[in-house]
Amino acid sequence: MPASFAGVLLAPGAAYMAYIGDMRVCRFRCGKLEERTGEHVRPDDGASDETISPDALAILSQHADIATRALGCEAAVEMKALVERTEPGDIFLVCSGGFWGAVPAARIAGILAAHHELRLAASLLVDCAHEHGEPEHVTCLLARVGGNGE
Repeated sequence: MPASFAGVLLAPGAAYMAYIGDMRVCRFRCGKLEERTGEHVRPDDGASDETISPDALAILSQHADIATRALGCEAAVEMKALVERTEPGDIFLVCSGGFWGAVPAARIAGILAAHHELRLAASLLVDCAHEHGEPEHVTCLLARVGGNGE
């Protein structure tokens, strides 16, 4: 069965991110929430990929919620990866597409700004997703960069 993945490895001064499927990584810095990764469910996700034919893209455009990449679909898959510099206090959010689609970015930022305790903030974010109509498939993980950027 296909699966999605997103992960963040925090190292001194850097965040290494990888993702596939409908998971994503966001960064909360100085009161602003920014998507750092996308998700592989958009109709145009494979538009530059020579392995996806124009006919397949036409079908995908009718079904925007179908994953175009996932773990387990093929023996080898290409995950997207990136690295960026971190700053003390950065908070990284790893979340499912269901969570991201249910909770407005401004609400996520408000909860992260108001609650320093990450365990409480994560719980409130999941509750918020349920309040916004997402009944299941809600994943929300938080990690903060320490005072010296580590």
